[in-house]
Amino acid sequence: MTDFGIKPNWQLPPGIQACITTVDAPGNLAAHVGDDPARVLLHRRQLQRALGLRRAPKWLSQYHSTVVVAAESSVLGSRADAIWASAADSCCAVLTADCLPILLCSEDGAIIAAIHAGWRGLAQGIIGTTLAQLPQRTECFRAYIGPAISQPHFEVGDEVRQAFSRLGIVDSSTFHPHRSGKWLANLPLLAERLLLGHGVKDVTQSHLCTYSDARFFSHRRDPSSGRIATLIWKI
Repeated sequence: MTDFGIKPNWQLPPGIQACITTVDAPGNLAAHVGDDPARVLLHRRQLQRALGLRRAPKWLSQYHSTVVVAAESSVLGSRADAIWASAADSCCAVLTADCLPILLCSEDGAIIAAIHAGWRGLAQGIIGTTLAQLPQRTECFRAYIGPAISQPHFEVGDEVRQAFSRLGIVDSSTFHPHRSGKWLANLPLLAERLLLGHGVKDVTQSHLCTYSDARFFSHRRDPSSGRIATLIWKI
């Protein structure tokens, strides 16, 4: 792999690699944000070439759901928010600009997955739904939580706090009181607690903030922003 994007601070088994793209390497990768379709296609081809991917990612049409697809049986643009694979040369990727990208890899490297999770997806169970579809025990997986909006910049209403309160993971660390009726939510920590609660024993946080780090797109910072990709693949 060439020096391209950001390599996650995550220990992976042999034969597995991961990458986070940036606003410059190669730029916006989403086809739904008003960008020139030809430019998006160029960026996707640049990504595949730079990373030496034998198969192009099957980019999802993400919509904050709990739908999970298998890469081997999905098509480009499948409506889903998580994708997993077991075949050789497979690649799983999600697009984000403040929401959480979560990567999963089995200890033996046989199964990989990528999840797109905003607060709705987390609260509705995208993590558990994904883990339930993977053909290995949950405790066999390690997880990586990629760049997302950090707590100081993620103001939410009380309905968000209530949604996670029903899951039993709300405390002073996950939600800080802000102004009247508003809270600052720690999305990465909420995801970590859900992963641990489902039996994933090894969770690595990127500690990267899309809002404050100019290397990343941020929808809250710029509603017309593009999207970065977080990918995991078999070499």
